[in-house]
Amino acid sequence: MDAVLSCMVTDSLGPGSLADQLTGAVSDYLGLSGGIALRERARALGVALDLLELPAGSAVVLDPLAPHAYHRVLVDRRLVPVYVDVLDASLCIDPVAVESAIREVVEAGASVGAIVTRTTLGFVPEMEALSGFGVPIIEDISDGIGANTGEERVGRYGRFVLVAMEPESVITAGGGTLLLGPGRNDRAALRRVAGELSSDTLLPDMNAALGLTQIKEIEKFISRRAEIAAVYTRAIMRGRHHAPVQPGEAESVYLTFPVLVEGSVGDVTAYAKKKGVEAAHVFSGSVLDRYGRSAHEESAPADARPEGERSSPPPVSEADHPVARSLLLRCLHFPLYPSLTSKEVATVERVLTTLP
Repeated sequence: MDAVLSCMVTDSLGPGSLADQLTGAVSDYLGLSGGIALRERARALGVALDLLELPAGSAVVLDPLAPHAYHRVLVDRRLVPVYVDVLDASLCIDPVAVESAIREVVEAGASVGAIVTRTTLGFVPEMEALSGFGVPIIEDISDGIGANTGEERVGRYGRFVLVAMEPESVITAGGGTLLLGPGRNDRAALRRVAGELSSDTLLPDMNAALGLTQIKEIEKFISRRAEIAAVYTRAIMRGRHHAPVQPGEAESVYLTFPVLVEGSVGDVTAYAKKKGVEAAHVFSGSVLDRYGRSAHEESAPADARPEGERSSPPPVSEADHPVARSLLLRCLHFPLYPSLTSKEVATVERVLTTLP
């Protein structure tokens, strides 16, 4: 609060030096060259795609649990989103499915312009395998800044890197997204783009002031999240449900505490609510949630579909992505953030232990 109030009394609330400082601080933490601070994650993705200068019709591979706004960003640029399934263990994009998709696109005479990876809920994708395909990667590490693959910190594999700072993110500026690059040329290109954007698309200094305090405390935040997650993990192991665990040597970050429900999701959410704990669907608002169609939904009336999708086939099918579909339906998340008190942690622990 002191940081935000100090910014307010300077009468410099719009984009300025604090946004630059925040961008520099996060870049230093990740070992990147620099970048720009924008208000919206979708715009950040759009700028990254524009800088890749992909020809119209190029395929972009990503997972269907990505935010639904990503689909519109791709379509608006006349790019072809190619959705592939995720891994049940890590919740992240499946490298085997990516390799198969690339092969199919090439055999059809088209080209793959980019792969979008995400540290879903703080879990780490198999970045070494994904990097081996020779396709530019856009890393969205919003959920997992501070995580690592066992070899490198996330954010070190992408041609461009996105770090969203929404209220529910690992670090928050109350909103906004950093778009970063590994090299000086990337930083210069991003700065050039920022100079061409209107000021209302850039992150205000008031938000950046909050983000600066967060990045300075990030290791403490990550450690506290891990402590709470350890309590929750022991609790959930006593019941019938389970929590996904990061496979391999990678070290994930606990953005929240996901639970894969066995049985009735409705019963679990109702029970948690009765006990004063919010248990929410993780992937509401994803591409698959917004645009996906299962077999029983194909007969739904056209006016029940999202605007702009009523006269065309769905861009992604639940049947083609069984793991993602299962996660969409079964995965709930429980409160986990550094400022939880011991009493609040104990309340959630009791609920996790006794879930129906």
